[in-house]
Amino acid sequence: MLLSDFGIDERFFAHTRGSDKETLSAHLSLTCNYYQKIVTCKNLAPLIDAIIEQIDSKNALLIKEMFENAIFLHDLGKKNPCFQAKKMLNSLFKEHLNCGDSSHSNRGTLEYIHYYLPVINQIKDDNTFFRLTYILYNFAYHIDKHHGYLGSIETYCCKTQKERDEHVDFNNIKNQIDDYLDKKFEFYILNKLLFSLLVSSDYYATTDYMSGLKTDDFGVFSNSKKQKLTELFSTFTCKLKSDKGINKLRSEMFQEAEENLLKNLDKNIFYLEAPTGSGKTITSINLALKLLEHHEHLNKLLYIFPFNTLVEQTKNVFDDIFKNELSIEVINSITPINVSEKDQEDTESKYEKSYVNRLFFHAPAIITTHVALFDIFFGTSKEDNFPLWQLANSVIILDEIQSYNNHLWWYMVEFFDKYASLLNMKIIIMSATLPKLDFFLEEKNNFVALIGDEKKRDLFQNALFKDRVKINFLLDKTEKMTIPKLVELLKEQPKEKKILFEFIKKQSAREFYNAIKDEFENVCELSGDDNKAYRQYVINKSKNEPLIIVATQVIEAGVDIDMDIGFKDISTIDSEEQFMGRINRSCLREGMVYFFDMDDAEKIYRGDNRLGLDLKTPKYQDILKNKEFDVYYGEVLERIKTDKSKFKSGLMTSHNYFEEAIKKLNYKKIKEEMTLIKSDTFTLYFPFQIDITLYQNVKEFDGLDECFQTDGKLDGHKVWNAFIELNEIEGFAEKEVAKSHIYALMQFFTFNILRFNDKYVLPHYDEEKGGIYLVKDYAEYITEDGKFNRKKYLGLKDDIFL
Repeated sequence: MLLSDFGIDERFFAHTRGSDKETLSAHLSLTCNYYQKIVTCKNLAPLIDAIIEQIDSKNALLIKEMFENAIFLHDLGKKNPCFQAKKMLNSLFKEHLNCGDSSHSNRGTLEYIHYYLPVINQIKDDNTFFRLTYILYNFAYHIDKHHGYLGSIETYCCKTQKERDEHVDFNNIKNQIDDYLDKKFEFYILNKLLFSLLVSSDYYATTDYMSGLKTDDFGVFSNSKKQKLTELFSTFTCKLKSDKGINKLRSEMFQEAEENLLKNLDKNIFYLEAPTGSGKTITSINLALKLLEHHEHLNKLLYIFPFNTLVEQTKNVFDDIFKNELSIEVINSITPINVSEKDQEDTESKYEKSYVNRLFFHAPAIITTHVALFDIFFGTSKEDNFPLWQLANSVIILDEIQSYNNHLWWYMVEFFDKYASLLNMKIIIMSATLPKLDFFLEEKNNFVALIGDEKKRDLFQNALFKDRVKINFLLDKTEKMTIPKLVELLKEQPKEKKILFEFIKKQSAREFYNAIKDEFENVCELSGDDNKAYRQYVINKSKNEPLIIVATQVIEAGVDIDMDIGFKDISTIDSEEQFMGRINRSCLREGMVYFFDMDDAEKIYRGDNRLGLDLKTPKYQDILKNKEFDVYYGEVLERIKTDKSKFKSGLMTSHNYFEEAIKKLNYKKIKEEMTLIKSDTFTLYFPFQIDITLYQNVKEFDGLDECFQTDGKLDGHKVWNAFIELNEIEGFAEKEVAKSHIYALMQFFTFNILRFNDKYVLPHYDEEKGGIYLVKDYAEYITEDGKFNRKKYLGLKDDIFL
């Protein structure tokens, strides 16, 4: 195929840089060149071919051609004379300066479609004709949306049918899709991959020309680097080997998981289920290295966590093991973009390179969050989809998967299974409380438990793990626990112990804290109304001295504490086990946990499929004591399947509706359904001051620039001013890098509150910038410890203050 076939010659420009002009043919060729670079680096060709073969093996060559030319020809619409005149200031088209539409994406879409329709029209078989037409229109859709968001191919084609081709009844074709295209997941993933490759190749090519930034290193492991990391890890683990006590059990689990992995290298999804304190992190790193070692084409590692606290902890583990040999990047909303001075000739290219590295996951090892992973899998924006191709031929470790909304479990395991098999991802799912989500699948051959039933039973039943924490159930069927009763129970505890209280309702935690803070020494409160510095302050105190921590469920979120005694208001079995994981983590002493019943879990966990399967019933007390989580999750999974299999409106089940969204490529609907955190919030900013000398191990305070300080304190006013001044930075990449550094400091002053409905108005704020609401007069809303007095700000009554 020649660009001249489309009337493209040197008259047409794609971009301008000052007085310089890039021809359209040069841009399209460079885009194609970057596509080939990506495909070669990530070994995508056999994966793309295999997906296409599953969809239509007889027409695979034509489909592959249409796939690649959707990328190569994505900017055909820039031939638009109006675009040339208005956007490119092309003097050859100056007579079109006063024309109307200067857009290019839609015009390019039409030209791409009209190029292939004659080819498809020659096909005699109706099913094949309809299938290829449907594929063509879907591929064309990505050309139209490569500067925007994916929505719904169905509504898009309905709206634009007349603009496209009168003699092709796309509405009829899409309505009969079941007759000629039954590979819905394969087609969805192929289209997502196409969009990712199109927008990525286009971005690389555009940046190459506009900034002079060539990209050749996409951040993958070389074979020599894999070998070096394996050697370093082997040296590290040799120091841990022991044939005594808990370390002996950890070594046995380590070995069992490795042996079962090596027997199943052809599989894609692995369960690593083991008790708290058994060394899952070290074991998972070993498994990842074994996979990288035994699969030549695997060249990237991603570690995925539910909470940012776990992200930081694991980064420290990797740094401790691999030192400077491993380039590992943390990618989340509160970690600054790393700016490297290496090989950068000027400021602009330095920031551009750093921003591109973050945007496209240019590091062989990435640590990020569940939210980020779901944005990549199901997101609709360019930014969401940029890194998707990086996940192909990668090892992905998913930690604490049970923290996902269980209403999504059925849907997500179907996607995990297909993404993993089609894009050759090796996924390790690990937790102490691990639901076997392949329960929902008819074909379970792709899933492997790395700890066999016998070894798992031995581990969970071993006294070192099972009896690490003793349990006492303070559950009275006739009477709820009260604050005064808890105070009396606290008085009975040894004063030299570290004691943790967890409440499921924030108001109850606050009431208990107020009841004991003046009567007992060293009492701290932790909730979602504390900033990161204060949380770290409490964690540091817990490592060095006896204290009492009164907390909400934030304490379950991977907080690195090790307490002696725990009291918890009951909720769900997996939450109880997570809480017990905060007690006697070191297994070096005796731990004790008391469970009580104070607040109604139904009000907190509305609609949760785990409700009612709790410690009020002796059966579930035994499950918790004996760590029989398979029994518990078996009931939860059955509930989910029953719920999703119920018919709605007498037509289809919830699961049917979701399958329909996939089949019709309703990207927007899928994203909405698969969003992990669906609450709509306001972000408030209170510009108070933080005495940084009081807080150790807060990395954001290390080497803090004096421009953010007042008398040795981090000054919220100065941080806000720096945020406002971002608008003065002209370079987009430099602004994004600077924003990431400012956001890292702003997190200490920001708190989220629920947007109760679309008409809800904040009680008080002074100005809004970038979706963040500044409250200048913060004194009555922020305590001396930097806590947000949410109740005071909202003026809520106790009974609705959760």
